[in-house]
Amino acid sequence: MAQALREAGQAEDPDASEDPLHFVVGQDRWGHWVVTETHGLYGGIFCSRDAALRFAKFETADRPGDCAVTAERVEFAARRRSRR
Repeated sequence: MAQALREAGQAEDPDASEDPLHFVVGQDRWGHWVVTETHGLYGGIFCSRDAALRFAKFETADRPGDCAVTAERVEFAARRRSRR
């Protein structure tokens, strides 16, 4: 059920590419484990805490401080870019 989400063909945000990825791991209102990237461009919904952490650690090359687990509710909302 783990699923990484990125909008196909989406151009990278120039500001986001300069910063390393930082992820927040938590649960949504339905109890799913959610990973969100701090720029709102990348993340996923997972069936277990371990799967969510494994994804976040892999994406950040397990750099210390780049993954945070929170007790707060986390909602995954893919940010859509308008086409110009």
